[in-house]
Amino acid sequence: MRRQVVPVEREASRKDSALHLASGVFAGFALLAAVNGVAISVGVPLSSGGIPLRLAHHVFDAAETLGVGGLLAIVVGAFVRYVPLPRWALVAVALVASAGLVNRILGDYLAIEAARALDGRFATGIFVAFLTLMAVGLVAAPFLASFCSRWPVLRFFPAVIAVSAMGVNQVVLRDDYMDLHGYAALATALLGGMALGPGIEGARRALVASRRGRVALLGLGLFALFGVAIPPSNAARLELFRQPSALAPWVLAMTVWPAPRLHAPVASNALPASPWFFDRSGASAVPATSPPLLPSDAVVVLVTIDAVRADIVADPANDARFPTFAKLKREGVVFTHASAPGTQTAVSLGTVFSGLYSSEQRWKNHGSGWLLHSYPAEDPSPRFPQILSDHRVTTANVASLAFLQNDFGVARGFREETVLEHGPHAASGFRIVRALLDRLDKAGPGPLFLCAHFVDAHSPYGRRGKGTDYERYLASVSSEDALLGRVLRALEDHFGQRWALFVSADHGEAFGDHQTYEHGKTLYEELVHVPLLARSPVFPPHEVSQRVGLVDLGPTILDLFQIASPATFEGQSLVPLLAGGNLTLTRPLLAESRLRRALTQPDGLKVIEDPRRKVVEVYDLASDPGETRNLFDVAKGRSDAALTELRAFFAVHAFRDENYEPPYKF
Repeated sequence: MRRQVVPVEREASRKDSALHLASGVFAGFALLAAVNGVAISVGVPLSSGGIPLRLAHHVFDAAETLGVGGLLAIVVGAFVRYVPLPRWALVAVALVASAGLVNRILGDYLAIEAARALDGRFATGIFVAFLTLMAVGLVAAPFLASFCSRWPVLRFFPAVIAVSAMGVNQVVLRDDYMDLHGYAALATALLGGMALGPGIEGARRALVASRRGRVALLGLGLFALFGVAIPPSNAARLELFRQPSALAPWVLAMTVWPAPRLHAPVASNALPASPWFFDRSGASAVPATSPPLLPSDAVVVLVTIDAVRADIVADPANDARFPTFAKLKREGVVFTHASAPGTQTAVSLGTVFSGLYSSEQRWKNHGSGWLLHSYPAEDPSPRFPQILSDHRVTTANVASLAFLQNDFGVARGFREETVLEHGPHAASGFRIVRALLDRLDKAGPGPLFLCAHFVDAHSPYGRRGKGTDYERYLASVSSEDALLGRVLRALEDHFGQRWALFVSADHGEAFGDHQTYEHGKTLYEELVHVPLLARSPVFPPHEVSQRVGLVDLGPTILDLFQIASPATFEGQSLVPLLAGGNLTLTRPLLAESRLRRALTQPDGLKVIEDPRRKVVEVYDLASDPGETRNLFDVAKGRSDAALTELRAFFAVHAFRDENYEPPYKF
């Protein structure tokens, strides 16, 4: 008789445990939905969609959070109820599953941080420790809640801690690290839910006991089902991701949401009949412009400055602060609409030197310790400095950052390189200019290409200065302007008619624009629109209003040295425009960052697609330079055409190899 009772008791115990865990999981997500609702009302500015879009934001966030929480509760409850494992085995399975989840979401990030922790020493052990701690953080909630339930005064302590942590998660680093926000949202939901689980289970039983209660539960279930079964509109998705702890939208976007569809089929003849949208690997090289603009012993210097926005250089009010930029604007060629191909240094400069956009190159983790990150070190495509070197042009690079050495692939092919920093820090502008001037002093009678990247304007701005971030940022750019002036004077004083100077930036910088700061996080104009100035005794001073890109610099510099450009390069030579002539550029202009992609058409229509969030944005830069009004569902015909161009380009040109996945660069 006793042998028959024990299995019954165990069965009842498993059932109780399953209900307790399922109720706790669902309660946690309900708590998260409530905190998100407050955060949306308080912390997310009202968009151009107005009140209707704000209501859609609230409804979809609540429904999706409850829906994902409900599904997770069903899975957890069913596993505990129907898989006959002892408690220790259930805990072990939960730890393994949590570790797998953490690795899937944060594995690359944790691997890089582990490599940086002790400068590469014990990286594997540190990674395992990180993974284990984060997995334990997800599994420990039931034990903490159970421990606190022994004392009435502590019963709701985990819930209080969870709500407080949810609030902190809403305000810290709001514009970045969505994966970490998602992990924190999940961990706090489980912690708070397990404390509220018994109350939720009691409420469920009370509702089941009455007809109205059952109807209410059915309505709640249908609402949650709506959240996971009905994808929101593109506009609603964009709103959902403006809230940093948007856990459920992330889950659904990465699993079940389809990419936004075109509003109507685009006819095949509507696509541009352009060679840029076809494989050009077998095409002939593009010959240099004739007659040449510079003599055969040309000295060409390319200086890029980190994080310089186009608007601060263009603004006449800053001319006194930036006298070298002002001189270049008066005496040189000013490209008023120049675009960076990325909003991170390695991504942008990698395109400048290779002539290929980031998605066209092979990226993988490279380096060790603090330098471990994704770089195109093994990408086989040629870089224009290597082409110059092969044609007996002396090429020299002053590497202010360690990853600008040849070995990392970003700026490969220089015959000479002066590496000023081998660690995680950047060389000062003073050291860079001293190296540049030393190399110019040694320039002989032959052709020379010299390159450097200034980094003083990168955050944190003006480490010893005072004032706001923006004021210190302007002061840092001013210091680099003064150093740039020394390079310009050296060229003017010693190289006669044979020199040319190009000055630009790898990307811009955000100071609250679109609720973001610094760079790398978006593809809006505050990060993509960069200055591009060219000065030479043979360039007539003038402005060029046609849209150009830093992707055009490689073909331009090759052209100045009378060297043909590979047909695979995605840019076009600007030499005819530098000479004051007419040229209609036909190549598309694109930009990339963190797997997002953007294309800007000649008339200023710009489309941005984010395949992780499954959202599309379309802006008319001519009428809406601040990119405040998404036209995707308004100007449907133009939007569909632009989005089709964007997708068609990368369908042909994206790098593909067995088991290769383009990395998400943090």
